Amino acid sequence: MFFFLDSEIRQLAYNLFPGGNKPIGVLVDLFSITYEIRKNMEKRSREFGLSYGQYIALCVLSAQRDEMSSPSALAEKMGVSRAAISSMVISLEQEGFINKYDDPNDKRGVFVSLNDKGRSKIQQMDPFFIGLASRLMSDFTESELCQFQTYLSRVRDAFEDVKGSRLTTPSALREEKDKWCED
Repeated sequence: MFFFLDSEIRQLAYNLFPGGNKPIGVLVDLFSITYEIRKNMEKRSREFGLSYGQYIALCVLSAQRDEMSSPSALAEKMGVSRAAISSMVISLEQEGFINKYDDPNDKRGVFVSLNDKGRSKIQQMDPFFIGLASRLMSDFTESELCQFQTYLSRVRDAFEDVKGSRLTTPSALREEKDKWCED
């Protein structure tokens, strides 16, 4: 996936359609800032000795009952592939942040659990990420944050409605573009 990080390139993206396209512009901005934030979080996570994904895996494990999960359930909660979680689990186990146990009910299955070293790593990293979130959102009032969350929820709901719908065909996309560009 590519992102329009340069302001001139972003402006070109806004002008892809005659008459402009506000929804495209908003999504381009959303994708761009999300990419930049994610890239910075990945860089900062590396300074703590983990990838951002590994940090999130530890956080997800810490939120589970008994701080334990199967790798496939962990992958589902994180929205990553089983292959991705498999390599994370191997790395986190080798580094000593999690323990792996055989599933007594399934000879092929395993469980992973957070251990003291993993909990300690979360406690070490949390202040940075909580501070980053606080700084990013500090210019918003409580009401604006609630409104922002509502908007994001509406985008998420709309995306769920669109996933796999007729809007994925080229002709349907042209019709939708024409509708938005009439303004």
